[in-house]
Amino acid sequence: MSSPYFQQADDLFLSALASIPGLGPRRLGRLREKFDGWQNAFEAGEISWRELKIPENSVAIWRDAKSKFVPEKLINYLSATQTYLITPKHDKYFAGFKDLDDAPLLLYARGAWPATESIFTVIGSRRPSNYGEIVAQHFVPTLALNHVSIASGLATGLDKRAHELALEANGHTIAILGSGLDNIYPRENIALANKIVKAGGLILSEYPPSASPLKAHFIGRNRLLAAIAQKVLILEAGLKSGSILTARLALKLKRPLFAVPGNILNDQAAGCHELLKEGASVATDASSLLADPQLTVPDRCSEKSDLSTLESDILNVIKTRNQSFQKTGADDIVFSLKLDSASVNSTLSILEIKNIVRKHSGKYEIR
Repeated sequence: MSSPYFQQADDLFLSALASIPGLGPRRLGRLREKFDGWQNAFEAGEISWRELKIPENSVAIWRDAKSKFVPEKLINYLSATQTYLITPKHDKYFAGFKDLDDAPLLLYARGAWPATESIFTVIGSRRPSNYGEIVAQHFVPTLALNHVSIASGLATGLDKRAHELALEANGHTIAILGSGLDNIYPRENIALANKIVKAGGLILSEYPPSASPLKAHFIGRNRLLAAIAQKVLILEAGLKSGSILTARLALKLKRPLFAVPGNILNDQAAGCHELLKEGASVATDASSLLADPQLTVPDRCSEKSDLSTLESDILNVIKTRNQSFQKTGADDIVFSLKLDSASVNSTLSILEIKNIVRKHSGKYEIR
């Protein structure tokens, strides 16, 4: 069984498994390890699944999917929509993703890969000031004309503008989504997503094609924006924006980080100024990014904001278990708080970025 859209038949069963809510990279990894293959895992007995402590809801959906999944239907869908299944074994899998502890085991992609290894993530505010718009125009066309592929998140505001400017310069751009390829968000950017593919760019998601734009998905998307990049540029951002989370992930991954200074009286520039304090390099023109200086990337950074209710609840679980000398994994928190694994794992990632918790051998402890 061969196709330009997937490498081996086993990938089809991985796609079926990855479509089951509650099965993220870590649980999928455990299934692969136990059953030595995706088809084996998909067709295994229910008792074996329960031994891995897979959530009951996921087991129920998998049980139903086993009787309905037809590989030929998925093959026809991939061909009709020109959608690629990309796994870590695929030569098109971006090497930077392998730096992640929770690297995606499957990606869905449409379009063409960049001809260059120079990929810069360029992101910023969803509600940019006039200055932010001017800054985007100042940087992106020059980068694109110098054969840099521009990666961004297809969000409203400066992400959208970064994609548009790259296309206007006849450059390559990569849109990484927080939803499925068939469920573009925001809806107003459907035409832009189609234009990116038609122009030889790439749209990419780790979520099934019909996946909704959930908050946890966008947090997951941010880590891919950080990991894919050779360098990361923040055009304009407030203190509590998704761009700042992506920037701090970039620091954690040792990616050279650049931020554009702005008006000190503009809240939309406050995030960039905070990043500059934490060690980001000042970006004043594209040449500063196109050069390749030896940058010192800070090992630690902190999120100076109040904890959310969910963050506090998770910390309380870890603290309580640590006090009784119990190690705490993500599954323990899911069980204690009766939450879905996606929300818990994304919140744990944020707490790691804030340097509030640390992970060792898959377990979490408070710093």
